[in-house]
Amino acid sequence: MLIWLKFLLSVLLIIWAGTRLTKSADLIADRTGLGMVWAGALLLPLATSLPEIVTSARASLIGSPDLALGNIFGSNIFNVAIIAFVDLISPGPPVLRQVKVGHILTAGMAIAMTSFITLNIMLPSTISLGGIGIESWMIFAFYIFGSRLLMRYEKRFPVLKEENVSCHHMEGKTLAQGIVGFLISSAIIIFAGIMLADSGKAIAEITGLGETLVGSIFLAISTSLPEVVTTASAARMGLLDMAIGNIFGANFLNLFVVFVAEIFYRPGPVLKEVSIGHIFTAQVSIFLMAVAIIGLIYRSRRQVARLGLDSIAIVITYFITVILMFYMGVAS
Repeated sequence: MLIWLKFLLSVLLIIWAGTRLTKSADLIADRTGLGMVWAGALLLPLATSLPEIVTSARASLIGSPDLALGNIFGSNIFNVAIIAFVDLISPGPPVLRQVKVGHILTAGMAIAMTSFITLNIMLPSTISLGGIGIESWMIFAFYIFGSRLLMRYEKRFPVLKEENVSCHHMEGKTLAQGIVGFLISSAIIIFAGIMLADSGKAIAEITGLGETLVGSIFLAISTSLPEVVTTASAARMGLLDMAIGNIFGANFLNLFVVFVAEIFYRPGPVLKEVSIGHIFTAQVSIFLMAVAIIGLIYRSRRQVARLGLDSIAIVITYFITVILMFYMGVAS
C-alpha cells in the first residue's frame, strides 16, 4: 500500500509541476519571440518530457533498463493517443485537418529514430566510446541535427498566434519570472521522477508484471500526464499547431532519452541489455505516428462522434496494444 501511495504522490506532483512548467515555457517562448512550431516541437516538449527524462535516468541508475525503455516507448504510444483527445475537445473539422502539414517533419524524424533504435536492440553488441555505445552517440547526433532542421523550417514557414488566442496566464509576467518558474517546477519534477522510478521498480517486483510492462503502461501514462495537460490547454486556447507540435516533439525528445539512459546505466550499452519485447511497443509507436501522418496529408472531413477517422484508428490501436501487452506479458 505504501508503494502505491508513493507512486500516486509522484503522479500528482508531476501533474501539478508539469502544468506550471508548461505555462512557464509558454511565457519564455512568448517573451523571447520564439515561433509556434519551434515552441511546440522543442521548448514545450523539453518541459513536458522532463518526467520521462528523470524517470528513465533514475531507472537506469538503479539497474532497471527495461523500466527506462518501456517508459520511453510507452509514452510515445500514449502521446499519439492524445491526438484523439484534442480532436474531441476541439470544435470544427478533425484536428489533423486544421493544423499545418509541417508537423510531418517532426513525426517523420521520430519514426526514423524509432526505427534506428529498434534495429539496434536486435543487433549484437557494438563498440563503446567513453563508456557509451556508438548507437547512442548516433541518437544524440540525430537529435541535434533534427532540432536544427526544425528551427530552420520554422524560419522558412513561421506559424503565428491568432489574435483571439487566450494569454491570460502571461499578463504582467516577465521573462525572468518565466525562467524562475521553469526552474522551480523542474526541480519538483526531478524529485517526483526519482520517486516514480523507485516505486515503479518495486511495483514490478511485487506484482510480478515485469519491468517492461510496468514501464510501458504505468510509468508511461504517469510521465505523459504533463503532455495531456499541456496539449489540452493549448487546444482550448486555440493553439492547435502548438498542441500537435507538442505531441510529435515530445515523441522526438523522448527518443533522445535513450542517450540519457545510457549515461546513467553503467553495466554496458543499454540497448543491448533490454528485453526484446520493446520492439513490439516501438513498432506500434511507428504505426500510430504513420496513421497521424496519413491524417495530416489526406485531411479527411469525416467524423464519428466528433472524432476524425484517423483519431478513431489511433484510439482503437492504443487499446488493442494495451490488451496485447497484458496478454503477451511483454515482461523481462
